[in-house]
Amino acid sequence: MQTLTAQVKERAGLRTEREAKRAIEAAAGALRCALEEEDARSLAGALGPAMAEIFARAPPKKVDNLDTFYAEAERRERVGLGFAIEHAQVVMQVLAERLDGETLVRLEKRIPRDIADLFRAGPVPGEPPPHLHVHPLHEPVPVQTLSRSKPGTSEPIAEAHSPLAHEESVARNEAPHADDMVETAHSSRSSREDETLSGYRGGFDRK
Repeated sequence: MQTLTAQVKERAGLRTEREAKRAIEAAAGALRCALEEEDARSLAGALGPAMAEIFARAPPKKVDNLDTFYAEAERRERVGLGFAIEHAQVVMQVLAERLDGETLVRLEKRIPRDIADLFRAGPVPGEPPPHLHVHPLHEPVPVQTLSRSKPGTSEPIAEAHSPLAHEESVARNEAPHADDMVETAHSSRSSREDETLSGYRGGFDRK
């Protein structure tokens, strides 16, 4: 079985045993501030000589809720409130795993409820599951960007092949001014609508 220090070091992700010991002393010292003398002696006896000295000290102040518990732990550890909270939670869970049921139930009844909730040990981290690559059932929907957007259709603008001009547009006519050119102009006379000036071989009517 791992020592208390090694267990806290591993779960809290601390680098050295010195850091783990500091976290344990800070959290246990904050807990001592929430305990009556009788409860402190009971807890020291349950946890062994290594923790007895911490719980034998007279508390410098009274801790009566979770906020003041965390503040006291941070004051002792000096690592910033966020880290102090994380470390205190780990320490309390590890302590809970080392207490017998009777002692644990007694403490939970005699200290503030929100602090007692920290004694409820969380799940011990196990080995991460193997990485599984699962092919999706459907192809992912492409990110909609301006170049890929086109209201009313799934065809992106960048890939659209719509006509650039309507059928009668000058831009789509290879000879847009054919009707106005002399060589291709059609006769205005009703009987010779199909004749053009360039193809006319007959004579001119003279009046």
